[in-house]
Amino acid sequence: MLSVGEAASRLGVHPGRVRQLVAAGELSAVKVGGRWLLADDAVEARVVSVEPIHRALSPRAAWGLLAAVAMQPIPWLAPSERRRAEARAAVWSLPERVVGCRRRAVRFERYVHPSLGARLADDARFVRSGVSARAVMPDVLAVDEVEGYVAAEDWAGLVDDYGLVEGGRANVRVRVPPAGLFVLGAEGEAWWPVVAVDLFEAGDDRSRRAALQLVDRFR
Repeated sequence: MLSVGEAASRLGVHPGRVRQLVAAGELSAVKVGGRWLLADDAVEARVVSVEPIHRALSPRAAWGLLAAVAMQPIPWLAPSERRRAEARAAVWSLPERVVGCRRRAVRFERYVHPSLGARLADDARFVRSGVSARAVMPDVLAVDEVEGYVAAEDWAGLVDDYGLVEGGRANVRVRVPPAGLFVLGAEGEAWWPVVAVDLFEAGDDRSRRAALQLVDRFR
């Protein structure tokens, strides 16, 4: 059984929304000691039913959506496409953004010697996101993992400079957007909606809670 908070984290919504779904009969729950408890399988079924609502967007449209949520310029989209991105940004929930942005970048998992991890995260070619983003809470910020974005033209150089290798215990998670779509914030940090999507996509409850807290902070 899951608490309202745990169910909210799994669904990517706020606890008040879970209580609304329970009151409307859309999520089954029982009250124990004054607290609502929800069956894990019922919540998971709700997750599955929500995720396919939107197809994965093209990389251009995905970055348009993320830019619109971050209230950033979207010069690579035509005016009609920008209006569509802004409309999606206004109504899509975090799980829907995750689904819509699945094609935003190619993901690589590599190993770097622990002594080089901090240097890689601070490299000017590397844009922090996910568990490496300074915007996340201290209990989520990872010290033994590196996560972020790299421009397509810089990826090979970083692999060589830091000796990034496949196999073993991967401690580096890098996403490489298509050429021309490296539009990720300033000062080495991804836009907050990008960080939230990366955290929520990780799937564990702690990361999802951190993603929702980030969305709530900038709401």
